[in-house]
This record gives sequence, structure tokens and C-alpha cells, in this order.
Amino acid sequence: MKRISKTTLSRRTIDILRGNEGTSIVLVTIIAIIIITCVVILRVSTSALWASADKQYNQDQAYMLATSMGESIDDLITHNKINLADYNNTAIPPVPAPSGIPRSSVEVSITPASNASAGYVVTVNATVADASYVYTAYYTQGKSGTYTRQLV
Repeated sequence: MKRISKTTLSRRTIDILRGNEGTSIVLVTIIAIIIITCVVILRVSTSALWASADKQYNQDQAYMLATSMGESIDDLITHNKINLADYNNTAIPPVPAPSGIPRSSVEVSITPASNASAGYVVTVNATVADASYVYTAYYTQGKSGTYTRQLV
């Protein structure tokens, strides 16, 4: 096997490129296409990662809005500040969302439970951008008239 020195290989490459002007243009064009392709691939993958991060962030905000509102309503119900029978099948106006969260809304609905128990279902639907989360709580009325939350 013949040893090829680096100087010989580089000299041959330089001689080929100097002797053929078209070869140099083709080589430069191929290198430019490779660089542009790498930049496009990097840009597309970065955009996809940012979109995924934004979607997860919106989902987390919707979860926090729904659970926060649900826990606030639960606190009012357990301390007898709200009687669920007063809100039976009535439209509850939408709750204004916090000003720090753009394109968000929170809706609360109270409906009678579909089963035989004399209870109610409290549903909180929070939407942030294109993500939404639904918080649901079931309450039954005790003999003393107070409502207790049932775990399902």
C-alpha cells in the first residue's frame, strides 16, 4: 500500500481546482447547499421545540386556573357561603380571567347529579389559548343541609 502524504494530497486537490474553474464553482455550490440545509433544519427543529413548550405552558396555566377556581368554590361550599340549590340550572356568568394571562377564560357550571343521590356536579372549564382543562367536583347534601364533596 502506497503512503499518501498530506502535502501530496492537498497539492493534487489544489492543482485540480486551479486547472478546472467549473469544478471550483461546483464545490462551492455544494458546500453552500449543505450549509443552507443545516440552517433550515436547525430553524425548523427550533420552531417545533418552541411550539411544544408553548403548548405545555398553556396547558399548565389552564390547569392552574381550573384547580384554583375549583378549590375556591370548594372552600365557599364547605363553609356554607354558597348553597348549590340556588344555582341549580342557572347560567353562571363567565369569570374574568386574570389580566396576566392573555386569551384565557374560566367557566363554572353547577348541574344536578345524574345518579339517584341528591347531589350536584360543579364543573370548572379553564381555557388558555388552545389548551383547556376541566375540573370536576361532586357534592352531596347531608341531613343538616350542608354539602360534602365526594371523591370519585
